[in-house]
Amino acid sequence: MQIFKNDISVSFEEFSEHFPKEAGFLSQVMEIEASCSIHIEKNNKLSVKFGDFNPISIDIVNILKKHEVFFYKNSIYKDPLARAIGLKKGKPKPSVLDATAGMLGDSLLMYAYGVDRLTCCERNPIVACLVQNAIDMADLSINFFHCNSLEKKILHSDLEQFDVIFYDPMYKEKNNKAAPKKEMAIFREIVGPDDDLGEVAILLKQRAKERLVIKRSNKSLPIIKNPSHTISGKSTSYDVYLS
Repeated sequence: MQIFKNDISVSFEEFSEHFPKEAGFLSQVMEIEASCSIHIEKNNKLSVKFGDFNPISIDIVNILKKHEVFFYKNSIYKDPLARAIGLKKGKPKPSVLDATAGMLGDSLLMYAYGVDRLTCCERNPIVACLVQNAIDMADLSINFFHCNSLEKKILHSDLEQFDVIFYDPMYKEKNNKAAPKKEMAIFREIVGPDDDLGEVAILLKQRAKERLVIKRSNKSLPIIKNPSHTISGKSTSYDVYLS
C-alpha cells in the first residue's frame, strides 16, 4: 500500500509521525494490500483510493448537518432505526454499541438521535483508519475501537454496560447500506463479506443487556430465527431481539 500527499509518495515512517493511531491500524496491511492507497488531503483529512474510483473519506460534519436539518422537520421517534433501538419520547435514551461501524453511516445517525453513550467498533484496518481520522477531526464524543475479531476482543469487554447492541454485517449477497453506490463498491472490495456473521450474531445476542438489533436487506433472511419483532423500511429491515 502506498501513501500520498499532494500526489507525492510519503514514507510510512513519516505518516506514522503525524498519524500514529491510524498508522498502527495500517501497519497490519501495508505489505499485503496493494490494491488501494491512502491520501492525505487538506487539513490532514485521510481518504482511501481503490482502483479507478475517486478517493473516499468520511465527512462527519456535513453528515451531521444533514441529519440536523432532517430532524428539524421530522420526528426522530418515527425513524426506523430509532424505533429499532427503542427510542421513545419521554424515556431515557439508551447507550449503544455499534459492533460494525463501517463508514459510520448508522453510527452518526444514532449520534444525531442523541443516544446516551455511543461506542463504535470496526475490525477492518483500512476502514478503521478513516473512522479514527474522521472522529479526531470532528472531535466527537464517540468511543472508537479497532478490533480484528469481535469474538476475541470486543467480547472481552463488559457488553452488559450497553443497553443496545447494533450489528450490521456485510452479507455475501447485496445489502443496501446507507452509502452511495460507488462508495459501497469500494467498501465491499476492501472489507469483503463477514463469513462469521452467524457466530458473532449469536454471541452478541447472548450478551445484549436489553436488545440486539441486526440490520439487513429486505431481500435477506434474518441471521437468527424468530426475532422479537422486525421494523422494515423501503429496502432495509431491522430485526430486534429483546433480552
